Amino acid sequence: MVRNFNISKSQIAVPALTLSLVLFVSACNGNSGRRDDSSVQDFSGPQLMGHGMASKTVSLTFDDGPGPRTVELSKFLKAEGVQGTFFIQGSAAARYPEALKQLRADGHLLANHSYTHPRMTASTDPVGEVRRTDDLIKPYVDQGHFLFRAPYGNWSGSVANILNAAGLTKYVGSIFWDIGGERVERADGSLAKAADWACWAEDDKIEKCLEGYMNETRDLNRGIILMHDVHSRTIDMAKLMVKELKDDGFDFVRTDAVPSVVAALAKRTNKGDTPPPDAYACPAGFTATPVGNAGALLCLSAEEAQGPFTLGMQASCRENGGGDACANTRWSKGLAVWLHGSGRCPAGSTLDAQLNACIEGDEAFGPFTKKQVARCKTLSADPDSPVCEGNRWSKAFLAGVGQG
Repeated sequence: MVRNFNISKSQIAVPALTLSLVLFVSACNGNSGRRDDSSVQDFSGPQLMGHGMASKTVSLTFDDGPGPRTVELSKFLKAEGVQGTFFIQGSAAARYPEALKQLRADGHLLANHSYTHPRMTASTDPVGEVRRTDDLIKPYVDQGHFLFRAPYGNWSGSVANILNAAGLTKYVGSIFWDIGGERVERADGSLAKAADWACWAEDDKIEKCLEGYMNETRDLNRGIILMHDVHSRTIDMAKLMVKELKDDGFDFVRTDAVPSVVAALAKRTNKGDTPPPDAYACPAGFTATPVGNAGALLCLSAEEAQGPFTLGMQASCRENGGGDACANTRWSKGLAVWLHGSGRCPAGSTLDAQLNACIEGDEAFGPFTKKQVARCKTLSADPDSPVCEGNRWSKAFLAGVGQG
């Protein structure tokens, strides 16, 4: 389907600097040709993996903890600028409550890994397994991003249905893994793949186990990596792994920024602690409105969208004949929605899971919540400055303002 954009020069020159485009296509009535998958996804039968992750991107995950050295690992990862995901076993958390506070303080995501580590398909109380651990971790889960990983990866659609029926619909999962699930030894004794628990059962040296992880990671070039922070040797190996992955040019993301997980979180019946659209601040005449199915919001009126817009969106606008008017802070609603796309973040930006904001370079894009705007004015040297009412702040300033 071809989209025909006609931009009137007189429309570009209006005082309000409104970019108006006539879209002679189905985008005018809200159908942009993208697949409309409005199905709800809470707990689901198929497990979520690292499909769609960018090349040279990994997500470090740690199961069964916290353990004696989890706090040490947490601080190391923070010092290295790496955000990990820790799937917490409730019975272990009860022994190391200080670890949960440290993980949250260091910017890691706490997730649910049951209370007693049963095989979920054989458990007589799967609901209790999730709820007991949820009670322990929910004060430390940021942005309402509640993830569950089944022990042993043992999962089924029947278990998912039981948990959903019990009202645990703020969770998505089960979250599986791409790397670290098995130990595969070559004829020469080296490892093509590795799983930490299996390495230690075979009394492998840390360097040998690390080699197996790195070989599988390099082969896949992306993915969710599984380890277990209850093993002391795993802590030592993880430190070496981070440095080696960095040397190889890999980037790190929390698991709630993995595309399949981002999409699942956006489709939940219960969005956890995510603020509702009416909690966001928009200019008079505009309201924060969901765009697509991945949790994105734009400030929209009946006919217009309020920017500023990302450089990626502006580039796409120019490619379609918009010219200098693409730098304007208001566009037609149809154009803005189409060029934003169906993802959580618009073209040119990526989701920072800790800030819960779309980032392009050093800038964060709104809309921001009313609470964040109020804190902005409190922190600002000039409370009447229009900056706080804008949809673009510096990333560093948003980090200081905090979550809404």
